[in-house]
Amino acid sequence: PLQSNKAAALVKNVGLKQLACIETISTMKLANKLNNAVASINEESSSEDGEKLGIYVQVNTSGEDSKSGVNNAEDCISLVKDIMSACTNLRIDGLMTIGAPGDFSCFESLVECRKKVCEAVGVDEDSFALSMGMSGDFEEAIKRSATSVRVGSTLFGARDYSNKK
Repeated sequence: PLQSNKAAALVKNVGLKQLACIETISTMKLANKLNNAVASINEESSSEDGEKLGIYVQVNTSGEDSKSGVNNAEDCISLVKDIMSACTNLRIDGLMTIGAPGDFSCFESLVECRKKVCEAVGVDEDSFALSMGMSGDFEEAIKRSATSVRVGSTLFGARDYSNKK
């Protein structure tokens, strides 16, 4: 996930026109940092209508300690409501997860979470994207309603960890 101390630098260095969205928001701390960075850019620009940064809230559908994200639909609803209320420079575009390898129930859990969140905040499910699935399981994710998949390994090859100490 994006570290909160890097949020402002990311937004300011990349810019809102080039930054489509950030998919790993799981805390108000990070949401507030991004919101403030966008507010700062909007204040510096001459645009009357401030631009918003799209975000996806990350849900830990696998329950693995190694994964980030809110733990369940109730926590997700709470975070989404808090962001919608306090972070006027952010636009929640959807939810994302990194499921456990081979456990496709993680995708189904995210679909169910989206249903509950959308019902709670009065948003049409079709307008709330689902980012789930990676190079090894994107076909299954698409079958289960993914609107966005992450396929970096397919495009660029597996990561090389040999230089890591």
